[in-house]
Amino acid sequence: MKKYIFAFIMLVTAALSFTLTISAAVYKGPSGFGMIKLFEKPPIVSNDVSFDFSVLPTPREMIARVATKEVDIAVFPVNIAAKLYSKGPGYKLGAVTGMGIFSLLSRDSISSWSDLKGKTLYSVGKGATPEYLLSYLAGKNGLSLSTETEVIYSITSASQLAQMLIGGKVRSAVLPEPFVTLVKMKAPDVKKALDFQDEWKKANNSENTYPVTVVVINPDLVKSNPYAVKVFLEAYRDSIDWVNKNPEEASILIEKYGVLSASAAKAAIPNCNLKYIPAQKAKPLIEEFLTVMLKANPVSVGGVLPNENFYLEE
Repeated sequence: MKKYIFAFIMLVTAALSFTLTISAAVYKGPSGFGMIKLFEKPPIVSNDVSFDFSVLPTPREMIARVATKEVDIAVFPVNIAAKLYSKGPGYKLGAVTGMGIFSLLSRDSISSWSDLKGKTLYSVGKGATPEYLLSYLAGKNGLSLSTETEVIYSITSASQLAQMLIGGKVRSAVLPEPFVTLVKMKAPDVKKALDFQDEWKKANNSENTYPVTVVVINPDLVKSNPYAVKVFLEAYRDSIDWVNKNPEEASILIEKYGVLSASAAKAAIPNCNLKYIPAQKAKPLIEEFLTVMLKANPVSVGGVLPNENFYLEE
């Protein structure tokens, strides 16, 4: 009898040893909205594959966990994804999961870039997407930020800057969603002066705006279990579609898992530009945007544009 019990234990131990747990993570804010349904109902691959979802407090912590491959699947700003691919563990881009979300809000009468001459703007994102995007669009419209407009980046928190704008401590600010929606709800006299998504389309004569967030995947997982990756990405695509169509139900999950408050999420979801575009289809959009970032500051994308292997094969 002892022999049979021992054999059974060995079989169970062997079975458990082949169980694969795939870790996926987002961080707080709108970049985590699209994946939220998977937190509640993880994708089904097989009996020996499971998913573990988590919400991290900051991009810095996400970078650290990806650098050590503690997280298999992560959501990042596209330039950080490119930088990590070139300089770090080589995570592959699976898809774009969110497009542009930045706007310039103001209490002043601003309807064009020339109206910003002599103005003072506040913005988050020094050395990141907001700074490079603002500089690029201003330059495309003949405005010199270095000589004609003062831009102050001393406020590092989008939440803090939004509250300052609401309270009248600043008159004009560049903010991302969901803070754009929050400010407009709480301060009706603040208007969306320049929508960076529309401004990008005009500047580039394009039907598409710029990509902001992407999902990246551990290359070891891509190699060892491509089917699990395929199932996950299909489920992620469906989750984004569900969130866009069901903002109220999605906002409840968003709060439940600590991504953002339900009230803020519900109002912001329609404006968060959540969109799923597979890597190969998104490649032209990504390269166009990364080229702008590369020219603005090569360090922001790792010094070079990522090569073909960056983009997951379908």
